[in-house]
Amino acid sequence: MKGKKLLLLSFLFAVAAAGAVYAYLNQIEQKSKMAADTVSVLIAKQEIPARTKLDGSMFIEIDVPRVALHHEALTDKAALAGAFARERMVSGEQVLSTRLVFTQDNHGLAYKVSVGYRAVTIPVNSVSGVAGYILPGDFVDCIVTIDPPVEGSQTVTALVAANIRVLASGQYTFNENEEVLIVDTLTLDVPAERVTALIQASERGSLRLVLRSVAENSGRQLQPHRINQFQ
Repeated sequence: MKGKKLLLLSFLFAVAAAGAVYAYLNQIEQKSKMAADTVSVLIAKQEIPARTKLDGSMFIEIDVPRVALHHEALTDKAALAGAFARERMVSGEQVLSTRLVFTQDNHGLAYKVSVGYRAVTIPVNSVSGVAGYILPGDFVDCIVTIDPPVEGSQTVTALVAANIRVLASGQYTFNENEEVLIVDTLTLDVPAERVTALIQASERGSLRLVLRSVAENSGRQLQPHRINQFQ
């Protein structure tokens, strides 16, 4: 009988010790989290193609140290309302506001136009609009191919406006339960002195946009080219 009591006491002491260890480890974990100063952030569950309509089910929230939080990262799924992926997202990456395209803007386009500039919308297609890869925030050069109205002049391809910021891209549509971002127009932030030239190039010539690299920092200008230069 005495042996059974000792066995029972040993078991109770073991349970108590295990409980104490668990409580201690839990306390250490909580202190570690507090020391790390973690915050919640949204990350993609899996790869998301560019131009995909986003919803909360595509993302999960995880805790990361505050020092590891990107300053443009979203921390609330509600911020995804009306958003498309601006470009491809990879699994596990933080969701950045600058990589999203929103179908609505509460501030209005006029607040995005630079001082001394004008917002100009031009039609584009899969060729003139770089296959639909031009999106808000990108910078483009505007190129026109035109026959000058002077006898004997050669067809020329020339730069109309350089380093132009894209303000808006396409339109949001809903058709047969499918949400689509259609890109058939682009709205550009154009210097006031180039507005009429750009509009005339769009109306009378063949206008194309060429996409600039995000790392472009040189002052190199595209040179005009005449058809007789092929000879």
